[in-house]
Amino acid sequence: MARPQVLLATEGTYPFHQGGVSTWCDALVHRLPEVDFVVFAIAMNPYVATQFEMPANVKRIVAVPLWGMQDPSEHRDELAYSEIFLQKQRTGPGEIRDLFLPAFEQFLRGVASDEPGQIGEALARMYRYFRTYDYQTTFKSQDVWEVYKTWVLGAARRDFWTEPTIFEAVQGLGWIYHFLTVLNTAIPTVDMVHSSAAAFCGMVGIVSKQEYGTPYILTEHGVYLREQYLAIGRSNMTPFSKRFLLSLVKAISKENLHFADELAPVCGFNGRWERVLGARNEKIRVIYNGVSSDTFHPSDMKPPDEEGGASIRILSVARIDPNKDLDTLLRAVHIVQSFGIRVHVQVLGSVSVPPYYQEILALRRELGLDDVVEFLGHQSDISAAYRSADLAVQSSLTEAFPYSVLESMMSGVPMVATDVGGTREALGDTGILVPSRDPSQLALGLALLAQDAALRRRLGEAAHERALQYFEISKTMSAFLTLYRRWRDHRAPEVAVRASDNALLAVTQGLALSRLGHPQEALQAYQKALSLLTDHPAAAPLLVEMAAIELSLNQREAAQRHLLKSRLIEAVHRSRARTV
Repeated sequence: MARPQVLLATEGTYPFHQGGVSTWCDALVHRLPEVDFVVFAIAMNPYVATQFEMPANVKRIVAVPLWGMQDPSEHRDELAYSEIFLQKQRTGPGEIRDLFLPAFEQFLRGVASDEPGQIGEALARMYRYFRTYDYQTTFKSQDVWEVYKTWVLGAARRDFWTEPTIFEAVQGLGWIYHFLTVLNTAIPTVDMVHSSAAAFCGMVGIVSKQEYGTPYILTEHGVYLREQYLAIGRSNMTPFSKRFLLSLVKAISKENLHFADELAPVCGFNGRWERVLGARNEKIRVIYNGVSSDTFHPSDMKPPDEEGGASIRILSVARIDPNKDLDTLLRAVHIVQSFGIRVHVQVLGSVSVPPYYQEILALRRELGLDDVVEFLGHQSDISAAYRSADLAVQSSLTEAFPYSVLESMMSGVPMVATDVGGTREALGDTGILVPSRDPSQLALGLALLAQDAALRRRLGEAAHERALQYFEISKTMSAFLTLYRRWRDHRAPEVAVRASDNALLAVTQGLALSRLGHPQEALQAYQKALSLLTDHPAAAPLLVEMAAIELSLNQREAAQRHLLKSRLIEAVHRSRARTV
């Protein structure tokens, strides 16, 4: 039986950055050697480097940078420079007006409405257009600006958002220009697409489903829309910019949920959000995150608990990011110190938001915690840190199904955590849950565990048993392998390949090349169209057009062959018409 081929779509995570989603992706590709993967990774710029070692079953990494390029076609390694040049040459006002603007207008209408499917169809139409025509030339055209301007001002008149300034309007079109760069990249042919977020990376699944009949699987990790609400809400953007960007994100997120064939969220909490955003319940099947009991396990060498002796060792595994709310953690530790309880806190995680890190360091100095709280950055051996910890803490504002909680549980380390996302689903009654943004409640939980060694042991043992029962990595991987095998050969009739549409684009490309004086390239485009029009009446005039070019090149034998084939196709279809 053939090996499943999966396109794994990511955004701002694997394989260029560490974190929970990247941990999940890396486990997927390493622990499923019977599956071949193509990683389709959206990156913020072209200068990021791979942070993970790729196994042999990762056949290719397609990196799509959204910013940092003069021309969005620079990253397209599947195209020779000569083809990029020809794309620019054939992209004129007529092509933009007749072939691009209708799809672009449909996309814009979808952003400002709740009608599902409209945006997805527009994305597929634009993707087909960019197989032949130039992305930058198209978006920089005056016609695109006029259509966009009319739409954005019309939405303002309907009170969808406030009327933008020129700067705000230009910034809005700039966001669209950068985010849709994904459509300028050829999507590899695979058995299925698996997106790690209901985000712009999921456009690959939406388009591939419509173009090639590829099943689309979606795994929500951190509820992308919810995280964007938090991030954009606390930004210093203007009211228009916030509303515009959130409308764009929400529209794309809902379209992912609409087009996905199966939703495999990492916890029930995410599934509830997906239902609220319009996902059908029958498409949702939770597959929990998992961790390895071989890597994370209770320590056999931990020294006995000392009452009133050494400081209690507290571990926080979290990147330096506002969503992790480390300022609340620092304030909670300060309160614990005021109780006369000796603690030492280690925070393990990379700095994802440098200005926030500076704020946290300033707060640590202000609270007099420089000798109490250490920031150690990303660590390659986190399991060793758990084995040396007395307890663990999570202070996040938002989570999905956090690896830090699962790792702590599997390691037999009791956890104090904020009651966000799927944390309650993970911990059950084996840890202490507190409200988010509440330093006093977090401090009480930490103080309770810090002062009670017996409680720490009891909760740690219960957490380890729960993790073994529900969250062993082998259970997670078995569920995904079953999922992949089930969808491998699935092709629903309603998502059949649009061969005629692709053929039309190839014919259009051939016409443009012929007009520009590139007959050999035109013949190649016509040949591609012909391969998509097997036994189709439109093949007859296409063969005549090819014969005309071949005669001009003195390729008489090929021209005669194509003319004969053209007449045979016409005769067959006339015969069929008489029979009917």
